[in-house]
Amino acid sequence: LKVMIGNLRAGRGIPHLARFTVVTFLRAMNWDVDEVIKLFSLLPDFNERITRYQVEHIYGLRGSKTIYTTPSCHTLKTANLCYAGNDPICAKIKHPLQYVKLKVKSVGRSD
Repeated sequence: LKVMIGNLRAGRGIPHLARFTVVTFLRAMNWDVDEVIKLFSLLPDFNERITRYQVEHIYGLRGSKTIYTTPSCHTLKTANLCYAGNDPICAKIKHPLQYVKLKVKSVGRSD
């Protein structure tokens, strides 16, 4: 996800599934809708009305009111959207949100 978010911050477009993944991940990290929209505003194809609708839909605030979750590592690998490289934490997980938990745990250790 770091690569996807980096591409957004650099104003580089990312595929639809990557956009969905970023929004669901940032929702899980407690970003509010406006913060996510601000990140996407850096893209050349940005349309605030469409972006707001899509982000609010993914957050469960519109449409079916379903709150979507971040795709699994398997789904991201299948779509060529996994940028894990040689990160040892990635070998231990099946879902990107697990990465955050393990990363926080490893940073908090003093061994």
